[in-house]
Amino acid sequence: MQVECSSCAKEINIPDNKIPKGQAFSLTCPSCKTKMRVDQHLKPAASHPAESLDASSMVVDEEFEDEEEIEIYDEHDKIALILDRKNDELWTNALTELEYKLQRAKSPEHAVHKLRFNQYHVVVFHEKFGDTTLETSPLYEYIRDMTMDTRRKTFVALVGDNFKTLDNMEALAYSVNLVINQKEMDQLETILKKSIGDNDTFYKVYRETMTALGKL
Repeated sequence: MQVECSSCAKEINIPDNKIPKGQAFSLTCPSCKTKMRVDQHLKPAASHPAESLDASSMVVDEEFEDEEEIEIYDEHDKIALILDRKNDELWTNALTELEYKLQRAKSPEHAVHKLRFNQYHVVVFHEKFGDTTLETSPLYEYIRDMTMDTRRKTFVALVGDNFKTLDNMEALAYSVNLVINQKEMDQLETILKKSIGDNDTFYKVYRETMTALGKL
């Protein structure tokens, strides 16, 4: 679907798989940050189903708190999903400093829903997010079962009371890129810069090698 911002006239392309069928939804213009509502019930009757949909006539400026907003980002934006209420402010400061755009989820199930429909560059979560344990968390189960193609593109950090910060073997055992002990969250920005930097370097070499071998 293509939507034209009613404020700055920017054309916004929304992937079809993100559009709730037959429902109104809200979104924020990535250019001017105007919040809009798109009501698909206002679709002109003459529209042909095979044609691309011009949704400019369906846009209404409004603030909506009851509907989940569809997030639209520019091509080079880095997106992070924060799933750690206890350390939310620390994550917000550190990830904003690293120039990530931030999202959150209300529960482990909500987080899984977001992960199914969005590609996040970074996902950070507390082992007790949603008052669950890792053994019973649908979020952790989903992350462990991610396809390798998706998983390589997603840096996952896990926080808990008993982890040894930056222990690569422990991170591997938990199927994440980084483990952080809660007591060391005051060093989060330094820890993140090192770990994300090391991960980016590793996969840069990996991609170059696979490309040279003709496998990418």
